[in-house]
Amino acid sequence: MAGYTNNGNVVLIGQVTKAKSNHRVEKSTRLLRNDKFPGNTEVVYLGNLASAIIAALESPDTPEFLELPGYNEQKWRLKTISGPLTVTITSDSYWGLGLLTSGYLNVIELDGPSSVIARLVFDLVASSSWQPWRLKHAGSARKYLSKTRPNITIESNEKAWLNLVKACKQSTQELIQVMQHAIENVDKKIRAIDELEGWSKSKAEVSIASAKYDLNIAREALQDQNIPSVERAVSRIEAALIEANPDNAMNEENSGLVIDKNLESIRFDEDLVIKPEEDESIPLLDLTESE
Repeated sequence: MAGYTNNGNVVLIGQVTKAKSNHRVEKSTRLLRNDKFPGNTEVVYLGNLASAIIAALESPDTPEFLELPGYNEQKWRLKTISGPLTVTITSDSYWGLGLLTSGYLNVIELDGPSSVIARLVFDLVASSSWQPWRLKHAGSARKYLSKTRPNITIESNEKAWLNLVKACKQSTQELIQVMQHAIENVDKKIRAIDELEGWSKSKAEVSIASAKYDLNIAREALQDQNIPSVERAVSRIEAALIEANPDNAMNEENSGLVIDKNLESIRFDEDLVIKPEEDESIPLLDLTESE
């Protein structure tokens, strides 16, 4: 996302609120499995926070346990990789000798592009029914952090969570603003032209109206913390602008559209086109006689 793309390493502390015995560890591979896996496995209590993180990742590798659960099936450490992002989660008890689920926290280590980290945290918070940074037993949490993570406090942990959410929201707002400027740019071009060969003003006006409608959809989706919906609306806006822009008719002999980052201009790029004479898989049809 714009303005937030540098690589970073982030450590977050999150509260576990629920845990079920519906996951297993495959003994031979140390990989995470579901409770239906037929191989030789052991029970592990993954917890709702770790489950939500893994579910929010895009095509992650099967998580591998770096530290296996023992007698305490909710104490473990695992790692997975999702594209450029490496995620390591440690489940540990910090209160009540680990007898209750509320006495467990997750130490979440995120290593990768800051934009990807921010998006993951945004989606995680948006989909959670609780605020993961709020540790239920504050006194015990402070003692735990002072011993295991002396550079992290309850206050700095909350700030880290919220800063990532804010960064993702800001970059998404910037994307919506780019779409707004692009719509205004194409709308001006439509108003300035009445007729043009290969281009219909009435159809362009319908497309630009559709783009404006989807711009509002994107704004509302961001308010609802639904970034996937924002992205779908942006994709529809881009398609509508391609159809509406009269520049496409002016250059239609080249085909192969390329939209620059800000959609300030929409042009054609011959290098992206597979020409029929260069690809034997595309048949050449002579339609001159049929006319």
